[in-house]
Amino acid sequence: MPSLKDHHSADTTKLLFVGDSGAGKTGALASLAAAGYKIRILDLDNGVDVLRDLLTCGKYAKDAVANVDYVTITEPMKNVGGKLIPAKASVWQRTTGMLAEWKDGDTNLGPITTWDGKTVLVIDSLTMLSDAALSYILAMNGRLGQHPHQSDWGLAQVLVENLLRMLYDESVKCNVIINCHIKPMGDESGPERYYPNTLGKALPPKVGRYFNTVLLAQSSGRG
Repeated sequence: MPSLKDHHSADTTKLLFVGDSGAGKTGALASLAAAGYKIRILDLDNGVDVLRDLLTCGKYAKDAVANVDYVTITEPMKNVGGKLIPAKASVWQRTTGMLAEWKDGDTNLGPITTWDGKTVLVIDSLTMLSDAALSYILAMNGRLGQHPHQSDWGLAQVLVENLLRMLYDESVKCNVIINCHIKPMGDESGPERYYPNTLGKALPPKVGRYFNTVLLAQSSGRG
Protein backbone atom coordinates (compact mmCIF):
# COMPACT_ATOMS: atom_id res chain seq x y z
CA MET A 1 0.00 0.00 0.00
CA PRO A 2 1.56 3.35 -1.03
CA SER A 3 2.14 6.02 1.58
CA LEU A 4 0.23 9.28 1.27
CA LYS A 5 3.54 11.15 1.20
CA ASP A 6 4.29 9.42 -2.11
CA HIS A 7 1.07 10.58 -3.79
CA HIS A 8 1.74 12.00 -7.25
CA SER A 9 0.38 15.41 -6.24
CA ALA A 10 3.54 15.88 -4.14
CA ASP A 11 5.52 16.23 -7.37
CA THR A 12 2.91 17.30 -9.92
CA THR A 13 0.49 20.21 -9.79
CA LYS A 14 -2.73 20.31 -11.81
CA LEU A 15 -3.80 23.93 -11.47
CA LEU A 16 -6.88 25.83 -12.60
CA PHE A 17 -6.07 29.55 -12.81
CA VAL A 18 -9.23 31.65 -13.04
CA GLY A 19 -9.66 35.38 -13.42
CA ASP A 20 -11.03 38.14 -15.59
CA SER A 21 -9.20 39.24 -18.73
CA GLY A 22 -6.21 41.38 -17.82
CA ALA A 23 -5.93 40.01 -14.28
CA GLY A 24 -2.41 38.66 -14.92
CA LYS A 25 -2.93 34.94 -15.56
CA THR A 26 -0.58 34.71 -18.54
CA GLY A 27 2.00 37.09 -17.09
CA ALA A 28 2.22 35.05 -13.89
CA LEU A 29 3.95 32.30 -15.87
CA ALA A 30 7.09 34.47 -15.96
CA SER A 31 8.01 33.44 -12.42
CA LEU A 32 7.91 29.75 -13.37
CA ALA A 33 10.12 30.31 -16.41
CA ALA A 34 12.55 32.27 -14.25
CA ALA A 35 12.60 29.39 -11.74
CA GLY A 36 13.82 27.02 -14.48
CA TYR A 37 10.59 25.25 -15.41
CA LYS A 38 10.05 24.41 -19.07
CA ILE A 39 6.82 26.17 -20.03
CA ARG A 40 4.91 24.85 -23.04
CA ILE A 41 1.89 26.94 -23.94
CA LEU A 42 -1.05 26.15 -26.17
CA ASP A 43 -1.96 29.77 -26.88
CA LEU A 44 -5.60 29.85 -27.98
CA ASP A 45 -6.11 33.45 -26.84
CA ASN A 46 -3.24 34.84 -28.95
CA GLY A 47 -1.91 36.61 -25.88
CA VAL A 48 1.64 35.45 -25.09
CA ASP A 49 3.07 38.87 -25.99
CA VAL A 50 2.62 40.02 -22.38
CA LEU A 51 4.75 37.09 -21.19
CA ARG A 52 7.51 37.90 -23.65
CA ASP A 53 7.46 41.56 -22.55
CA LEU A 54 7.84 40.56 -18.90
CA LEU A 55 10.67 38.10 -19.54
CA THR A 56 12.67 40.57 -21.66
CA CYS A 57 12.16 43.74 -19.62
CA GLY A 58 15.29 43.16 -17.50
CA LYS A 59 13.53 41.99 -14.35
CA TYR A 60 14.32 38.32 -14.96
CA ALA A 61 17.47 36.49 -16.03
CA LYS A 62 18.11 36.81 -19.77
CA ASP A 63 17.90 33.05 -20.34
CA ALA A 64 14.45 32.72 -18.71
CA VAL A 65 12.63 33.51 -21.96
CA ALA A 66 14.31 30.48 -23.56
CA ASN A 67 12.37 28.25 -21.16
CA VAL A 68 9.09 29.06 -22.91
CA ASP A 69 7.81 27.27 -26.00
CA TYR A 70 4.43 28.18 -27.41
CA VAL A 71 2.11 27.36 -30.26
CA THR A 72 -0.62 29.85 -31.14
CA ILE A 73 -3.75 28.15 -32.45
CA THR A 74 -6.61 30.32 -33.62
CA GLU A 75 -9.49 29.99 -36.04
CA PRO A 76 -9.57 32.01 -39.29
CA MET A 77 -12.83 33.89 -39.85
CA LYS A 78 -14.80 34.62 -43.00
CA ASN A 79 -17.60 37.01 -43.94
CA VAL A 80 -20.87 35.35 -44.94
CA GLY A 81 -23.64 37.81 -45.70
CA GLY A 82 -22.17 40.40 -43.37
CA LYS A 83 -21.75 37.89 -40.55
CA LEU A 84 -18.31 36.78 -39.40
CA ILE A 85 -18.16 33.03 -38.81
CA PRO A 86 -15.27 30.54 -38.48
CA ALA A 87 -13.87 29.61 -41.89
CA LYS A 88 -13.31 26.11 -40.54
CA ALA A 89 -13.22 24.33 -37.20
CA SER A 90 -9.62 23.21 -36.73
CA VAL A 91 -8.63 24.49 -33.28
CA TRP A 92 -10.00 21.55 -31.31
CA GLN A 93 -8.30 18.91 -33.45
CA ARG A 94 -5.03 20.84 -33.62
CA THR A 95 -5.00 21.29 -29.85
CA THR A 96 -5.67 17.65 -29.04
CA GLY A 97 -3.15 16.68 -31.70
CA MET A 98 -0.47 18.74 -29.94
CA LEU A 99 -1.22 16.93 -26.68
CA ALA A 100 -0.74 13.60 -28.44
CA GLU A 101 2.52 14.79 -30.04
CA TRP A 102 3.88 18.28 -29.53
CA LYS A 103 5.19 18.91 -33.02
CA ASP A 104 5.68 22.37 -34.51
CA GLY A 105 7.98 22.85 -37.46
CA ASP A 106 11.32 21.26 -36.63
CA THR A 107 10.41 20.94 -32.95
CA ASN A 108 9.06 17.61 -31.73
CA LEU A 109 8.71 17.31 -27.94
CA GLY A 110 6.68 14.10 -28.05
CA PRO A 111 3.41 13.34 -26.24
CA ILE A 112 2.69 15.07 -22.93
CA THR A 113 2.73 11.68 -21.20
CA THR A 114 6.53 11.67 -21.68
CA TRP A 115 7.08 15.04 -19.96
CA ASP A 116 8.40 15.25 -16.41
CA GLY A 117 7.77 17.33 -13.29
CA LYS A 118 10.06 20.16 -14.45
CA THR A 119 7.73 20.80 -17.38
CA VAL A 120 4.52 22.82 -17.29
CA LEU A 121 1.78 22.39 -19.88
CA VAL A 122 -0.32 25.55 -20.16
CA ILE A 123 -3.65 25.80 -21.97
CA ASP A 124 -4.60 29.44 -22.39
CA SER A 125 -7.50 29.37 -22.15
CA LEU A 126 -10.24 26.85 -21.29
CA THR A 127 -12.74 29.46 -22.43
CA MET A 128 -11.44 29.48 -26.00
CA LEU A 129 -10.89 25.72 -25.99
CA SER A 130 -14.54 25.23 -25.06
CA ASP A 131 -15.64 27.45 -27.96
CA ALA A 132 -13.40 25.37 -30.23
CA ALA A 133 -15.07 22.15 -29.04
CA LEU A 134 -18.50 23.55 -29.87
CA SER A 135 -17.33 24.71 -33.32
CA TYR A 136 -15.91 21.23 -33.96
CA ILE A 137 -19.26 19.60 -33.13
CA LEU A 138 -21.13 22.11 -35.29
CA ALA A 139 -18.79 21.43 -38.20
CA MET A 140 -19.23 17.67 -37.75
CA ASN A 141 -23.00 18.19 -37.95
CA GLY A 142 -22.81 20.54 -40.94
CA ARG A 143 -23.94 23.58 -38.95
CA LEU A 144 -20.76 25.61 -38.48
CA GLY A 145 -21.70 29.26 -38.02
CA GLN A 146 -25.30 28.41 -37.12
CA HIS A 147 -27.05 28.52 -33.76
CA PRO A 148 -26.21 25.33 -31.82
CA HIS A 149 -28.88 22.75 -31.09
CA GLN A 150 -29.24 21.47 -27.54
CA SER A 151 -27.55 18.23 -28.54
CA ASP A 152 -24.55 20.18 -29.87
CA TRP A 153 -23.97 21.73 -26.45
CA GLY A 154 -24.10 18.32 -24.79
CA LEU A 155 -21.66 16.70 -27.19
CA ALA A 156 -19.21 19.60 -26.88
CA GLN A 157 -19.38 19.45 -23.09
CA VAL A 158 -18.46 15.77 -23.23
CA LEU A 159 -15.40 16.58 -25.36
CA VAL A 160 -14.19 19.22 -22.90
CA GLU A 161 -14.79 17.09 -19.81
CA ASN A 162 -13.00 14.10 -21.37
CA LEU A 163 -9.98 16.30 -22.11
CA LEU A 164 -9.92 17.52 -18.50
CA ARG A 165 -10.22 13.92 -17.30
CA MET A 166 -7.25 12.93 -19.48
CA LEU A 167 -5.05 15.76 -18.15
CA TYR A 168 -6.07 14.89 -14.59
CA ASP A 169 -5.00 11.27 -14.98
CA GLU A 170 -1.83 10.22 -13.15
CA SER A 171 -0.30 9.10 -16.45
CA VAL A 172 0.30 12.81 -17.18
CA LYS A 173 3.39 13.41 -15.03
CA CYS A 174 4.01 17.02 -16.04
CA ASN A 175 2.48 20.01 -14.29
CA VAL A 176 -0.68 21.39 -15.89
CA ILE A 177 -2.01 24.93 -15.74
CA ILE A 178 -5.28 25.82 -17.43
CA ASN A 179 -6.17 29.49 -17.55
CA CYS A 180 -9.84 30.30 -17.56
CA HIS A 181 -12.14 33.30 -17.41
CA ILE A 182 -14.97 33.62 -14.90
CA LYS A 183 -18.63 32.90 -15.62
CA PRO A 184 -21.36 34.25 -13.30
CA MET A 185 -24.24 31.84 -12.85
CA GLY A 186 -27.40 32.05 -10.78
CA ASP A 187 -31.17 32.15 -10.79
CA GLU A 188 -34.03 33.40 -8.67
CA SER A 189 -33.65 30.50 -6.23
CA GLY A 190 -30.27 31.60 -4.90
CA PRO A 191 -27.36 34.03 -5.03
CA GLU A 192 -25.16 34.43 -8.08
CA ARG A 193 -22.07 32.22 -8.08
CA TYR A 194 -18.93 32.28 -10.19
CA TYR A 195 -17.54 29.30 -12.09
CA PRO A 196 -14.94 28.60 -14.79
CA ASN A 197 -16.20 29.95 -18.08
CA THR A 198 -16.95 26.88 -20.16
CA LEU A 199 -19.96 25.48 -21.98
CA GLY A 200 -23.50 25.46 -20.63
CA LYS A 201 -24.67 25.28 -17.02
CA ALA A 202 -23.91 21.67 -16.13
CA LEU A 203 -20.19 21.61 -16.93
CA PRO A 204 -18.82 24.72 -15.12
CA PRO A 205 -19.51 23.36 -11.58
CA LYS A 206 -17.72 20.10 -12.52
CA VAL A 207 -14.46 21.64 -13.75
CA GLY A 208 -12.85 22.10 -10.34
CA ARG A 209 -12.91 18.37 -9.55
CA TYR A 210 -10.17 17.78 -12.14
CA PHE A 211 -7.60 19.99 -10.39
CA ASN A 212 -5.75 19.70 -7.10
CA THR A 213 -5.14 23.47 -6.96
CA VAL A 214 -7.35 26.41 -7.91
CA LEU A 215 -6.09 30.00 -7.91
CA LEU A 216 -7.93 33.25 -8.49
CA ALA A 217 -6.13 36.11 -10.26
CA GLN A 218 -7.26 39.62 -9.40
CA SER A 219 -5.82 42.97 -10.38
CA SER A 220 -5.72 46.03 -8.16
CA GLY A 221 -4.71 49.62 -8.76
CA ARG A 222 -3.88 51.12 -12.13
CA GLY A 223 -0.97 51.16 -14.52
